[in-house]
Amino acid sequence: MAEDNAMRAIVTAILDRCDRRGALPKQMVLRCRTREEQEAAVRLLSAAAVRPAHDGHAMRLDLVRADTRLRAEGWPGLSEVLYAAAERTPRNFQAEVSALGKHAADLAVALAEQWTGAAAAFLRAQTERLAGCRGELFELARTEGLACLEDELSAVARCMELAERNDQPVRLANFARRATGSTKGLRAGDRRYARVVDALLQHLPGLTERVTAEGPREPAERRRLALECLGIFRNETPIDVLCYGHFVLEKRGRRLDAAALHHELGEPCRMLLLHLRDARVVEMRAERVVSIENETTFNDYVEWLRAHGRDEIVLLSEGQANWAVVRLLQMLAVAAPSLPLVHWGDMDRFGVLILRSLRQRSAVAIEPLWMDVQTFKRFQTAGLPLPEGEREEIKSLLSASSGEVATELLGAIRDAERWVEQETVAEEVLGLREGSCA
Repeated sequence: MAEDNAMRAIVTAILDRCDRRGALPKQMVLRCRTREEQEAAVRLLSAAAVRPAHDGHAMRLDLVRADTRLRAEGWPGLSEVLYAAAERTPRNFQAEVSALGKHAADLAVALAEQWTGAAAAFLRAQTERLAGCRGELFELARTEGLACLEDELSAVARCMELAERNDQPVRLANFARRATGSTKGLRAGDRRYARVVDALLQHLPGLTERVTAEGPREPAERRRLALECLGIFRNETPIDVLCYGHFVLEKRGRRLDAAALHHELGEPCRMLLLHLRDARVVEMRAERVVSIENETTFNDYVEWLRAHGRDEIVLLSEGQANWAVVRLLQMLAVAAPSLPLVHWGDMDRFGVLILRSLRQRSAVAIEPLWMDVQTFKRFQTAGLPLPEGEREEIKSLLSASSGEVATELLGAIRDAERWVEQETVAEEVLGLREGSCA
């Protein structure tokens, strides 16, 4: 073998097959690269044990016949002779992979006992995949070892637990430092980032529905929205709320009256989440607080307020409300606990999910405004047919959330198989069209 490259290639191919199977195969087809390799196979196993296959370059090896012949001549079996000649130790890759999968699954089971909530659910789900020797985490164990797998599972679980418990806005870099010890331990676009967020979407109840309500198209956008729902942002400065109404904040002994000043001018005001942090409402004048899903309707409503001389505070949720909207709602509710808080959005599944998410995240009992069965039936002829599969989605949501706010509206949408967009009816609802009344 040391001097015969063709013979070495044949022996290596047979032993590689033995290692993959854990035993000498009865037969195998060997594709020979050269005429010399074909001749080497005959010299090694005998002409009786080697036959041409369909392909002219391939040979069918009868390894049982060759093994039987060796043993009859007093030799050990064929595989023992070949391993000794090649100075290789027999292996069983299938058994090794199976054993690794069992050890990896046992590791995940042990870790799951140390965590709760979504993190524990993630680890239990990984147990099954690891035992089946599947998935990228098993590949990590196979290529990097069990210690590396344990480190990664622990890091993901730690990130998930902190994300689930997070109760205030935080930049992603700071969150990563708390969870992993490094600001680079969880970076947008890397594998751990995707692994953590995908696991949260799968195992944290309600998160998928909140993200779906925004209708993201790309996985990266979906992951970003998922973290923002949990108060984790790549950058806080773009997080703001468009608002209209008379209220004044106080922060570190300073009065922040921008909203009130703009209200005197009949204008909305945009406030950053950074402005709201550590601030409180010290003065407000309003009959109620209204959050509105769409910007066109927000502007229509502000116009309606000015025309009727009404004092209300209006916030633009702009789809799934960001944390600036949530924070300002909480501050207003604390400043005036008896003041009505309502939300006006599309009369569809997404609109209901946005309302429910806003209630859940703010911990404020926000009621629906013009999002009821009576209003829906009034305008359903102006609505649009439900997209394909949407009726089934509504049925699934109803079965999973019976008794929650706007359940009756969802039932009406399901039965009518239509949905009503806020902007198409806002002017008529508000009486802004000639001949209509609010």
